[in-house]
Amino acid sequence: MTRKMYEYTALIVDDEFFSRKALLDGVPWTKLGINHVFEAASAEEARKVIKEQKVDLCLIDIEMPRENGLSLLRWIREEYNSDIPCAFLTCHASFPYAQEALRLRCQDYLLKPIDYEQVENLLLRMLKEKRSGENDRQILQYGKQYLHKWEEDAKSKEKVPNNTAEIVDHVKIYIDDHISEKLSLNALAADVGLNPDYLSRLFREKTGLTVNKYIIHARMTLAANLLKQNVRSYAVAETVGYDNYANFVNMFKKTYGVSPNVWQKQEETGR
Repeated sequence: MTRKMYEYTALIVDDEFFSRKALLDGVPWTKLGINHVFEAASAEEARKVIKEQKVDLCLIDIEMPRENGLSLLRWIREEYNSDIPCAFLTCHASFPYAQEALRLRCQDYLLKPIDYEQVENLLLRMLKEKRSGENDRQILQYGKQYLHKWEEDAKSKEKVPNNTAEIVDHVKIYIDDHISEKLSLNALAADVGLNPDYLSRLFREKTGLTVNKYIIHARMTLAANLLKQNVRSYAVAETVGYDNYANFVNMFKKTYGVSPNVWQKQEETGR
């Protein structure tokens, strides 16, 4: 009897909490017919879930401490003796990894930061093969394309920051370098290839500030430094990204308690 769509389950294996959370929030699991998604922060946790629960497909991070994703897939194939469709998540494309993954009948791989449309298409393909029972034949068919795609995607994504600390640092540098321009959460998220909501949570977790508050802090800090150098307040407003001078004055007063001109005079008096 054919299994109904709502009966399918998935397992995300990734040692980074925010990576798992991003997938949970960014992928329309129930729309795809996956009614439950298990999580594991290590290969050891994943083995326990696979032994105790019905897992229909897995998304596995390759780079994990203690035991990597390749080792976990090797266990699934050779010791647990299962044909569960599995795909890899990775920050670094590696041809030897690709070769070993293909040997272990890995369905595909995705380079981080993750593109949710790619994840959705991949899951649909994995579910289709789960239902058809033709995993081996189709994986061999995709083999050459798979290795070529790995190398091509590696080249296109080699400059993208690939861990949470690098992502936050990259965003902060981008803000500083574009401080006079219009900045938005959506634009910053697009620059690092992440979902805006995920970037917002990640940035606040790492800095203690929302993205917007950090932008304001950076602008007001630069404004104060420019005013110390006797730059006219109108020029300062434009330099730090305010087209509307009144908005700049209001934000400066909210930050420092006085208007830019008063603050500048107080600085001159104190010298």
